[in-house]
Amino acid sequence: MIYLVTIGGRKYQVSINGDLSDVKIDGRRIALDYRKLRNGKLYSLLADNINYEITLERSNGGYDAWHGSGQARIDVTDEKSERLNRLMLGSTAGSKASALKAPMPGLVLKVEVAIGQHVKKGDGLVIVEAMKMENELRAHHPAVVKEIKVRSGQPVEKNQVLIIFE
Repeated sequence: MIYLVTIGGRKYQVSINGDLSDVKIDGRRIALDYRKLRNGKLYSLLADNINYEITLERSNGGYDAWHGSGQARIDVTDEKSERLNRLMLGSTAGSKASALKAPMPGLVLKVEVAIGQHVKKGDGLVIVEAMKMENELRAHHPAVVKEIKVRSGQPVEKNQVLIIFE
């Protein structure tokens, strides 16, 4: 499995095959071993024969990490989720999306917003059923709903515009 890990603003590609005995970071294979200590928040990590003690706490969908006297924010996404996010943004990285697009073909089960509604990051917008699973598409940034292009019960295609934002 390939993960995209952002630590303190710097991105890494982490590839894990099976268990943690086969790990690559940005294509470089590393020997890795770890142990959970004290309530599962403190980890002893042995990476390429260098020992690190790291405290991890879940926070806002990611982790806050402490090592020695330093602290860093860690965000982890898998490759599939990253592609899905780029599709739903409908624009280049770093800019705000002007439209929400369907990440896959499916059936609209529910539209959760109305025209003129102010949404904030994380608000549910549309629920789409695909492959017998319900997928709630959420706002990636604050916006105002300008136009709704779909209704409940309507089939949609991949990349079809569902909602347009101001």
